[in-house]
Amino acid sequence: MNNKFSENLKKIRKDNNLSQEQLADELGVSRQAISKWESAVAYPEMDKIITLCEKFNLNIDDLLHKDIREVKGEEESKKNLNKYVDDFLNFITNTINMFSNMNFKSKCKCLFEQIVIGTVLLVVCLIIGTLGQDLLSGIFGVIPDKLYYILHSILHLVYGVFAIMSSVIIMVHIYKTRYLDYYEKIKKEVVEQEEKSNEDDKILDNSDKDEKIDKKNKILFKKNEDKIIIRDPKHSEYKFINGLFKGIVGIIKFFTLCFSIILFVALICLFVAFILSFLTIKTGIFFIGLLVAILSAAIINVVLILLLLNFVFNRKNDKKKMIWSFVISLIMFGIGCGLVLVGTLNFEYVENDRNMLKTEYIELDMKNDLIFGYHYPEVKYIESNNNNIKIEYTINKYCEINHSELSDNVFHMWGSCENPIKLVKEVINKFNDKKIVSINNQLKDVKVYTTKENIEILKRNYKDYTDIEVQTQNMINSYESRINELQQKLDEYVQKEWEYREEINNLKNQLFMYESNDE
Repeated sequence: MNNKFSENLKKIRKDNNLSQEQLADELGVSRQAISKWESAVAYPEMDKIITLCEKFNLNIDDLLHKDIREVKGEEESKKNLNKYVDDFLNFITNTINMFSNMNFKSKCKCLFEQIVIGTVLLVVCLIIGTLGQDLLSGIFGVIPDKLYYILHSILHLVYGVFAIMSSVIIMVHIYKTRYLDYYEKIKKEVVEQEEKSNEDDKILDNSDKDEKIDKKNKILFKKNEDKIIIRDPKHSEYKFINGLFKGIVGIIKFFTLCFSIILFVALICLFVAFILSFLTIKTGIFFIGLLVAILSAAIINVVLILLLLNFVFNRKNDKKKMIWSFVISLIMFGIGCGLVLVGTLNFEYVENDRNMLKTEYIELDMKNDLIFGYHYPEVKYIESNNNNIKIEYTINKYCEINHSELSDNVFHMWGSCENPIKLVKEVINKFNDKKIVSINNQLKDVKVYTTKENIEILKRNYKDYTDIEVQTQNMINSYESRINELQQKLDEYVQKEWEYREEINNLKNQLFMYESNDE
């Protein structure tokens, strides 16, 4: 046996503030025996060593062969590490339990408060970082750039780590103080109230055992449920955070109300569409599907409006009725759309219905500089004995022809529908006959009747006019391309200017540093 035992025995006795006589009394030996053990003159028997280990929670091998303080230090480190891990796991567990036992409003307030605190800490860290960066630039501005960038990167990293750790610690501390500790307090009060209420429940009917409300603390708790809802505004949030939260909720409610107004307008449009849908009553399946789709869409719209208005005015929703109404309406909307699709399969698409077209003509005096056909390259020229020009065209019978004056020698024609009501009525009649007709006011089958000489003049004038247009457009495109190239070069020169300015500033700093070293 070495002298580690005697040294460890002294350390144990002194660490526990025991004299040799006190230790001897606890072990049932004389004071002289303790003195001899500590002086390494004699050694205790095995039963005494076992008693020492049991009394001071030691290992025999550690007591006889190792430095007991090092062993104790390692054990304390392990205990501290385990304690940190246990505290972290308990923090997570308590957080999960608290959130699962809070109502939706309390959850929103808690998360909102953490966001506000995190934003404030972020702004403070950014302000301090900006001021510190400016201060460092002024202090280390005279040192070489490479060394400056190295120091700047190191300090930036150190500050970033410090800012993150300190912000997290502050947020966690505030969160624990304001929520977790308060939650534990409330939970304890509720448990005590439940224990007290159990005695009173013996004289209550079974119907009165489901739920009780402590009006004093505004805490809702139910029998047979481990449920606690924190509703005490004096302890659950700060006044400024509560005011800010109310302000944001008010803004959200305002936009929600505006969106509900849009839904009201959409609902009115759906009712108008419902009335107009009876104009297609002869279409059979299409009409039935259209009615079902419009009615179901209107019901969905009403459900959404009620949800939004109940949120704005803090009213309760009849969730079951609304959910069933929404689901059934959604199913009916799908059925209606399916019937509409099936109904349209029996329709016939007619691109050019001759019954809706009419053929007319106008006459023009021939001029040597007359230009016609610029907007109608599909014009057909037909030789005739007419020295003037006769233009024949086809257009929708509910539309009229308009044309430009000959002030610039260019003659242009276009159609416009002056009576759209008759046109819509005709379309609906065709629709009830299960025909979809194309509706436009474009001119069709434009023909020009004149002499051979006039046709050549018109074609030549048209070609010259279009060539000038093409040349002008090509010139414009060329100028635009040149402008873009010059703009790119200008941007490059501006970039180089900034680079040269930065290089000049660096050279000035180096020159200043050299002059300072010479002095």
